[in-house]
Amino acid sequence: MPKTIDYPRTSYQGAWEVAEIVDDTGGKCAIETAARKLNRKVSGSFKAIIGSAVKFGLLTSKREFLTTTNLFRRIKHAYDKQEELIYHREAFLHPPLFNQICRKFRNRELPVHMFDVMLIREFGVEEINAQTVAKAFIDGARMAGIMDERNVLADIDLLAAQQAPRRELASGEMPSNLFRAAGTSAGSVSSAGRSTPTPNEDADPPSTRSLSPVASFVPPVPTPARTVDAVSSLFGLDTDDLEEVVPDFTTPHTAPAIPQATHVAAGGPEAVFTTRIPPGSGSISAGAPDVPASSYQPAGATASEVSATAQASSEPTTSYSIRIQGPGIDTQLRVDELDDLDVVEVLIKQIRRRLSA
Repeated sequence: MPKTIDYPRTSYQGAWEVAEIVDDTGGKCAIETAARKLNRKVSGSFKAIIGSAVKFGLLTSKREFLTTTNLFRRIKHAYDKQEELIYHREAFLHPPLFNQICRKFRNRELPVHMFDVMLIREFGVEEINAQTVAKAFIDGARMAGIMDERNVLADIDLLAAQQAPRRELASGEMPSNLFRAAGTSAGSVSSAGRSTPTPNEDADPPSTRSLSPVASFVPPVPTPARTVDAVSSLFGLDTDDLEEVVPDFTTPHTAPAIPQATHVAAGGPEAVFTTRIPPGSGSISAGAPDVPASSYQPAGATASEVSATAQASSEPTTSYSIRIQGPGIDTQLRVDELDDLDVVEVLIKQIRRRLSA
């Protein structure tokens, strides 16, 4: 079984040149295309250069096609020379043999005069490739800033710890979309719903405005408009014919008194029912029996005229009116039959459930 060569046999500069040719063709091309652009033939020496570029992590080779790697693109698109040198050093240390040599001779002088022999005896490099590998290591180490003029290798772990983290000029996180409440000092809210910035807000940087604290929510002042009766909508009651009721919060609430009504029972004495709503009766008020319009005594009418009008009616009707007013509820029910009391009980149960919640 042939021995696998896990080290580059050519220089780093030659491998970088082939990677640039592949990048010029769009980042992917055939081996024959790369050789033709370099005015070379697809020979053993050219394939050795391609193998070195693969071992340095600059190219990938699959089915006679070459493709540039992310490491090559990071080197090509580095922000400055210092960052480019860091990525070149990463590519040079990509082969396991070169990484092992740097760790063994860290902070020590490399014996360059007998380096090829040491590669054969201690690192298992073939004799036919020892001199080319030794030259490729020395030239690449000096290019990457690992070896100085005294042939002393630096500590690659210390260099990795001292280098600054990878810079990103554009932030990867987008600022959070914060909505300002009404009344905030950063800007006023127009009628269309868009925030109008103030001059101070335009002077601040965008990052400061996106991270500014949101003002506390201020509930809007209730406007005199008719509210939607949720309970009537729940039971399918028609409330379109109800008059709009606008509460007055500026003056004390006084319940209007129902005018006096005179009702005469059939075959009995005249009876007069006077109904008034006592003050502080709460949001639920039940009125006294409603008297038909014909039984009300108008101004200037005598008792005999009213009695005659009441006797003319066939049979008096008894009706009750119940009004429930509260948060989100403004309902007025008319109770004429016993079945209407079931609806009233359901409303009272819902109110009791809300109060006990």
